[in-house]
Amino acid sequence: MKAFFRSKNFIVFIGVICALTAVIIYSSCTGGAAFSNIFGAVISPMQKAAAAAANNAQASLSQATRSYEELAAENQQLKQQISELNQQLVEFYQYKQENAQLKNYLGLKESNPDYQFVSASVINRDPNNAYYTLTLDQGSSAGVKVNDPVITDQGVVGWVSNVSAMYCEITTILSPSTNISATDKVNRESGIVSSNAQLADQGLVKLGLLEAGTAVQAGDIIVTSGIGGRFPKDLMIGTALEVRPEEGDVSLYATVEPFVDIKTVRDVVIITGFHGQGEVMDSVSSDGG
Repeated sequence: MKAFFRSKNFIVFIGVICALTAVIIYSSCTGGAAFSNIFGAVISPMQKAAAAAANNAQASLSQATRSYEELAAENQQLKQQISELNQQLVEFYQYKQENAQLKNYLGLKESNPDYQFVSASVINRDPNNAYYTLTLDQGSSAGVKVNDPVITDQGVVGWVSNVSAMYCEITTILSPSTNISATDKVNRESGIVSSNAQLADQGLVKLGLLEAGTAVQAGDIIVTSGIGGRFPKDLMIGTALEVRPEEGDVSLYATVEPFVDIKTVRDVVIITGFHGQGEVMDSVSSDGG
């Protein structure tokens, strides 16, 4: 204990107590002004520092708020630009696809300048339809009408059987309701191209109403005859495979493999106009010729 009272720390402590006592006594004699001055002298720098720190904090917060608003606005602007670019990209691919499709039909167009085309894509296949009904992404707003023929650069796909403003439904050549007046290009024998459930399941059609002794042979090219007004003349249909007798009939038919794979076709062209379209349609309303 004696060592503590003699230590330097004790002496400093006593000195501070004496100084504070002297300040208090002096302040009492002067009405407290001295103490206030001394206290103010000590506290004032601290107050200034605190005020500066608060101002800096407020400025930082304000800057952060402005930065957040600016970033939010910039982010919204970038989202809008991305959306516009995506739309332009979709349109680019659409135009590219249409140009690629129409390029394949230049020869057909040159040979048939009366043809009017609308390119389209398959957007739906009816899974419950045995004859592979298709839905295309073009409708009456593009000039598509019921009975318009649908083709690819390889051959006939079918015909438009139902139309809305933006879409149309296609009955394919695999359907029994598609009866196309057709001709064997090799020997010019004529018949009606149709199908049935059994043939459709194999992706085949038939050239029917052939007479006994027909000259149609395997490998012959079958094309549209143009009779009936639904399909123009000389559209490619398929290749004859073999000739068979019709059940319960004296006539013959040739099985035909279409040039177009109806089950997988994706891009097509709708012929919305051609010379002779619709002629004699009333007399063959049940036909697809």
